[in-house]
Amino acid sequence: MVHHTALGVEAEHFRLGTFIRAHRTRILEDWEESVRGLPYTQGLSRPRLLDHLPDLLERVANVVDTVHTGGHGSLDRMPEVHALERLDSGYDLDAVAEEYALLRACILQRYGEYVEARGDSSMAVAMREVVSFNRTFDEAVSAAVTRYTRARERTLVALDRISEAALGTEELDAFLPRLLRVMLETTEAVDSVTLLLREGEWLRVRASVGLGDGALPPFRERVGEGFSGVIAAEQRPFELRAAATDPRVRDEAVRARGTRALYGVPLMYGGEVIGVAHMGSRTALEFSQEDKLLFRAMVSRATMLIIQAWLAAREHAARAEAEERKQQLQLIIQQSSDAIIMADAQGVMRVFNTAAEQLHGFGLKEVPSTEWSDTYGLLTLDEQPMKLEDVCLYRALRNEVVTEDRWKVRRLDGSVRTLSGTAAPLWRPDGSLAGAVLNARDETERLDREREQTETLALLDSLLATAPVGLAFLDPALRCVRINEALAEINGLSLEQHRGKTVDALFGARAEDLEPLLRRVLETGEVHKGHEFSGATAREPGVSRHWVGDYFPVRAPDGRMLGVGCVVVDVTERTRQEEHMRQTAEFRERFLGVVSHDLRNPLNAILLSANGLLRADGLPPTHTRLARRIVTSAERMGRMIGELLDFTRGRLGGGIPIQPRACNLRVLCQQVLEELESSHPGRELRLAAEGQFQGEWDPDRLAQLLGNLGKNALDYSPPGSPVDFSLHDEGGRVRVEVHNGGPPIPPEMLSGIFEPFRRAVPGDANPSSGLGLGLFIVERIAQAHGGEIRVRSSAEAGTTFTLCLPRTQDGAPPDSGGAPS
Repeated sequence: MVHHTALGVEAEHFRLGTFIRAHRTRILEDWEESVRGLPYTQGLSRPRLLDHLPDLLERVANVVDTVHTGGHGSLDRMPEVHALERLDSGYDLDAVAEEYALLRACILQRYGEYVEARGDSSMAVAMREVVSFNRTFDEAVSAAVTRYTRARERTLVALDRISEAALGTEELDAFLPRLLRVMLETTEAVDSVTLLLREGEWLRVRASVGLGDGALPPFRERVGEGFSGVIAAEQRPFELRAAATDPRVRDEAVRARGTRALYGVPLMYGGEVIGVAHMGSRTALEFSQEDKLLFRAMVSRATMLIIQAWLAAREHAARAEAEERKQQLQLIIQQSSDAIIMADAQGVMRVFNTAAEQLHGFGLKEVPSTEWSDTYGLLTLDEQPMKLEDVCLYRALRNEVVTEDRWKVRRLDGSVRTLSGTAAPLWRPDGSLAGAVLNARDETERLDREREQTETLALLDSLLATAPVGLAFLDPALRCVRINEALAEINGLSLEQHRGKTVDALFGARAEDLEPLLRRVLETGEVHKGHEFSGATAREPGVSRHWVGDYFPVRAPDGRMLGVGCVVVDVTERTRQEEHMRQTAEFRERFLGVVSHDLRNPLNAILLSANGLLRADGLPPTHTRLARRIVTSAERMGRMIGELLDFTRGRLGGGIPIQPRACNLRVLCQQVLEELESSHPGRELRLAAEGQFQGEWDPDRLAQLLGNLGKNALDYSPPGSPVDFSLHDEGGRVRVEVHNGGPPIPPEMLSGIFEPFRRAVPGDANPSSGLGLGLFIVERIAQAHGGEIRVRSSAEAGTTFTLCLPRTQDGAPPDSGGAPS
């Protein structure tokens, strides 16, 4: 049994279908190597060359397997699709057939090698498979040839009809509707065809059939937008299956008609899109490959006809324009800003335009036929008299083309101007010399500007060389154009090693952070400041330094972006100082925390001893007063130590810790007011509350918060004025406001009112004010509960602190448990 199973496995290995599936990759590689010798394959990418072949091999394998399984297999439409695609790529019929022949040869050669290597015990079966395989390939070739021939004949007929439609007229608007009518009648499923021609960045409907009552729809679409605009931008065909409802279709005529299938093709000429044509159908969901191929062929022919019409129109316009130019040539010469001088073959001046007269200070009548330079002071650049044979106009009369020459002229008013110009001989159609023409312009101002620019650049180079900060200028491609020694030293390269190098080449891995910043400056035109980076310089390789870079756009006077300017400042010393200050502040705060914590033990001993003295019998009144003063001072000192500990936790310990539990804010607030009234006899504290105030908070910390706000309001309000507490129910949170009518907090102090060691009134020396940590602790307790604290203060309305608290830490409604609100 095991023996037969092994034989079955061995036979399975010899099956051609199994072999094709197992060696499909090698077969395709052999085929690609062979088929690349065909001329039509040279321009095809590998994905387009292989297109459906992996699927074709799988189907062929399935058909060959029917030798063992029985039944009848078919390739369906696969060869047709392949043939149509190859026709679209420029293949002829022989090339398509040769592709299949090469593929069959690759398979049989590989299979023969495989069978020979594994033994020939099943050769009879293999031969039957080969027969089936050949028959299948014959079917593929036959179907491809038939489809190819039918499509080609249909295409040729359609192209002939299109050419006939364009005969007899060169007017574009006259034959375009006839072309579209041919396209409409050639394909049965098509019921509308529209042609849009490009006008700058817009595509405008130029002809249409099948849409509406024949009137041209007033529709245009920007390139890159909508159905036609995307086709033009991407330069490729595009198809939709539900055009009437697709948002990319903006032509109301197409949508109102209920078009279903819509297929568009760009009109290409010289690598540019000159328009878009699309065909639509109200009945078909999509067009067949043959219909789309035919439409593309017709669009290609229509494109050539349109180009021919354009060229004919241009030729007609050119002839009319040539006549007009002939009449205007003299006006152009006379009105040109450049000096134009023409002489005949004998050197006699025939044209001396207005600009030449103004440049030289005399007119054509004053110009003699000879000795021009001697008479009118033409000079060399060193202001020596110029010889007649050196004048570029006369050099051109000697059949010399002068592409650039420069000289000076002394005008009749005594001024000297620097001129530059070109000169060339003029030839008649028969090849004889007709004369020469000189085109000259005044270069005096330009040369003066160049001299000024040279001096400015010299000053700039001097500034770059002596500036204590790093300076550089990069062009739009982020290549280094100018850089000073300070920045070159930071980068560890010489000035010459920087010039012309890109940011990526100069900075390597560090360019990953820098290059996006510089490109953002180029794209947005915005300044980017504060780019911090660190590293070591070539001069001090073991020392870490810190820099800050600012990058800004550099524009020409007309607004053009010239590049990016860079300013790099060494902030190493400042960074070290900041780090030192941070460490000092951290040490101070930790020291305060440690000292505050350690002071509690002796302070508790003082309080216990003083309270023991107060409870002792027979203590003299004088000693009792002293003991009470000790208790009062010790308690005040305990509060200050507590504030210092809370400050330390808030700044260094990740925030003030809280232990939330269910509590009632109104009850808690009432208790705080009673404590404040006992310590501030004679002061009026009022509470207003309406709503439900149950929540999950830390009652001790909230009591501390409310007590600090109340004490602050009492300390900074007139003795006879009230302090108002008001509670507001806002659903998922509560709002507490503490108001007093004292003097307003100065505006310059409002932004830092919650900072530690701050007082609301500058210079306040009230001993009850403590360390200035009360409001800092208030803010930290509010933040620990997920809330916030704000303050507003004015002379008219007084000062109000507003506390907003969520009822729970997770945002869920609290369980009141029947407790009173």
